Amino acid sequence: MFGRKKKKQSKDMTYFYLDALKNKQIPVLVLDPKWHELFPDFRKTDKIKKLEEHLLDLIKQQGQSSNDLKEYEKAKKVVMENIVNNMTDGHEPDAELRNKKQDANQKMIDEINQKTAEAQQLQRQLPAEIQIANKELLIACMDVCYRELTENTAIIEELDAWINAAREELKNRILAKQDKEMRNTELYKYMHNLLGAQIVEIFDKNNHVWKGNVEENISSKK
Repeated sequence: MFGRKKKKQSKDMTYFYLDALKNKQIPVLVLDPKWHELFPDFRKTDKIKKLEEHLLDLIKQQGQSSNDLKEYEKAKKVVMENIVNNMTDGHEPDAELRNKKQDANQKMIDEINQKTAEAQQLQRQLPAEIQIANKELLIACMDVCYRELTENTAIIEELDAWINAAREELKNRILAKQDKEMRNTELYKYMHNLLGAQIVEIFDKNNHVWKGNVEENISSKK
């Protein structure tokens, strides 16, 4: 029940988006290298694959109908030449044979005209069908895009919060470090002034302490 409801909502949204795109000419996606780059096979849903296959079939039909029209035109010229070559006034010795050939030629012309009309009809209707199929594919891709964009946005916001917290933590740790460095500097300078370098060095040997450049500053003042 829930699945049918979700499917109906998806279909309704497709109609909604198609209506929004009705006056928009969209480049044919399957002919766009960038589309193939963004949607390699492993990123295509079953729906995208099905719509892509349908669109490719329509494009193939369009190309085939164009080729068919050229072939029909060539065939018609050949038949018309045959008609001219077999014209008769009924008095030739082979008049009866010519008439049979003309009947066959006429039948072929009728068939060619019928097939030409069908191919021309396809040529008229296929561009619109291709645009609709292309937009349906676009909508399916947009659905995938926005699902990924939404997922990425959640991760970006999570990482942004972590980075801000880390930045704040880093700032606090830098301040704490600077505070301890200042305290060490004051203590070490005091001990040097109080006891002298030789005595302080005796204590230094038995303790690991951060001195920074305190010793250099003290030495330079001597």
